[in-house]
Amino acid sequence: MLVVVIAVIAVALLCGRGGPGLDLPERIVLAATHRLPPNRQSWGRALVAELAAVGGRVPRWRFAVGVLRIALFPPASKPTAVRATATVSVAATVVASVAAVRLVPTLSVFVAALGLLTSGYAIAIACRRPRVSIDRIQLAAGAMALTGVLAVIGTVIAVAVTDPAATRDRTHVFSVVLAAALCGYLVAGLSMTAMGSAGPVALGGAIAGAGVVVAATILLPTGALSVPISPIMAAATLATAIIVGVRTRSRSTAARAGLLAAILSAPIQFAVTVMAVQHGHPSALTNSYDIAAYPRSGYPDVASYLLSDALGGNIISLVITPLVMYALATVGAAAAPRRPAL
Repeated sequence: MLVVVIAVIAVALLCGRGGPGLDLPERIVLAATHRLPPNRQSWGRALVAELAAVGGRVPRWRFAVGVLRIALFPPASKPTAVRATATVSVAATVVASVAAVRLVPTLSVFVAALGLLTSGYAIAIACRRPRVSIDRIQLAAGAMALTGVLAVIGTVIAVAVTDPAATRDRTHVFSVVLAAALCGYLVAGLSMTAMGSAGPVALGGAIAGAGVVVAATILLPTGALSVPISPIMAAATLATAIIVGVRTRSRSTAARAGLLAAILSAPIQFAVTVMAVQHGHPSALTNSYDIAAYPRSGYPDVASYLLSDALGGNIISLVITPLVMYALATVGAAAAPRRPAL
């Protein structure tokens, strides 16, 4: 159901790009060519113009898929570096997957899926070979994004080692969803650091908002955060968008800053919350649903059942948080009072 919801939202966003009268393949081509490197933008415009001469639904979709592939993996200036990156990434994925099968078998699918997804991301970066300077605030935002993803991986591995039953996933749905979500957070966190001339203000606001969420997650009791969407994160996202909107007078920059605050903080919040539940050693069923479901759940003890439930709930929250926070950030950016230009 989550995959369907995300797909519908993605289609809706694509339908909102461009202008009226465009079919979905053309919107996909427009969206994909906007992601090409600067030196490929003229090529992208040529692809958009070429699509106008393609007739028929199937050929147009085939053309759109081809453009999307080129946008993700453009022709590399140094193919040797791309091949080396692919070889190292795939080898690391194989080694990590084999190690997971032997050491933490309940996470083998998660490790393999995450390895394949991050390998694809590494190859895409190698194809693009971006040559941009990175200042300190961009480095801090990227480091925070990477730290959050690593914290989630470390937390899930710790749970699998100490309580393997809590990470058992017969259908492997949660394993794949968590791997895809973490890769998405990594890509978004590293790619959303370039925000034009208002970059330092937007990134500073996003880092500050994320810091507030992380501090609140650490200081507040775990029960105060056991909801699908964290109210602390919602407030921080809204405040970040409003403050950045006032400072920059740019709604798009403010919305991106609010969203980035959520993207930087959500994985760390996931790790802190799950660790708090794990070290709290939950042992009591507190509602009628759990009392009725536990006897036929197959878990060896109540603690494993409740910890598994906490993991599943936090994975779902990790997936839906960016969607909700982007809506809040957009509202905050629109509500920000406009400071008169000097």
